[in-house]
Amino acid sequence: MKKLFLSLFSLVLGSTLLVSPVFAECTAKQLEKGCVSTSILSGGCSCDDGKGSGVVNVLNLVLDILTGVVGIAGIIGISVAGIQYLSAKGGEENVRKAKRRIYEIVIGLAIYAVAYVALRWLGVG
Repeated sequence: MKKLFLSLFSLVLGSTLLVSPVFAECTAKQLEKGCVSTSILSGGCSCDDGKGSGVVNVLNLVLDILTGVVGIAGIIGISVAGIQYLSAKGGEENVRKAKRRIYEIVIGLAIYAVAYVALRWLGVG
């Protein structure tokens, strides 16, 4: 089961990273200003305006990717726990394990939601 989960996780993560190229070219003038060449952030070149906007752009990107990964992991986890619950066939120990797994996943998603809201409130977004 772990191999299946890791395979699915690797497939999803790998496909999201291959969707767009990571590096693009900034002009020489932009590079002199301290800009970073990347096509993921703001169309190919991300520049810091002295107010931390470059850092905020990177943190927003990380938060968006992390949100997608947590969402996919939550869906996969709930699916696996649901299958475990359905295949318990009345065995109390297996039912208890499946319910516990679902409970832990929901708690983890709730904690992530609170952290996400806190980061957005702090201005990373």
